[in-house]
Amino acid sequence: MSKLSKNTNLGAITGVFLFFLTLIGINTFNEAYIQLKHSVVDEHIHAVLFYSLELAVLLFVAYGVCKVISNINKRKFFVKINYMLFYYMGVALFFLPVFHELGDALDTAHDWKIIPMEVPVWSAMGTFLLIIAEIFRYGIRMKEEQDLTV
Repeated sequence: MSKLSKNTNLGAITGVFLFFLTLIGINTFNEAYIQLKHSVVDEHIHAVLFYSLELAVLLFVAYGVCKVISNINKRKFFVKINYMLFYYMGVALFFLPVFHELGDALDTAHDWKIIPMEVPVWSAMGTFLLIIAEIFRYGIRMKEEQDLTV
C-alpha cells in the first residue's frame, strides 16, 4: 500500500468521523441550547454563564479532536501537544457535568433536565481520554529513550 493510499484512507475515515460528529452536534445543539437563547432574552445571567461554559468545553474538545487528528495525519504521533490535548480534553470532560449541575442548582427559571447530561458517560469519556494521554506520555518517553540510544 502506498503512502498516498494510507493518507487517503486516514483522511477519508477522519472526514466521515467529523461529518457524523457534526451531524450529532447540530442535531442536539438546537434541542439542548434552545434554552440558552431564552436565557439571553430573559437576561438570566446564571443560565447564560453555565450554558456558555458547557459550550466552551464542548468546543474545546472538538478542537482538540481535530488537532490530534491533524497531527496524526502529519505522522506526528508521540509529540507533547497530543499528550497535552488528550490530558486537557479528559479534564474538561469531568467539568461538563459539574457546570450542568451548577446551572441546574442556581437557575430555577429553566428546566435543565431537558438537556441530557449523564455523569457516568462523561466521566467515562474523560477517564478514557486521560488513559490515552498517559499512553501518549509513555510513548513520548520511549521515543526519547530510543532517540538517545541511536
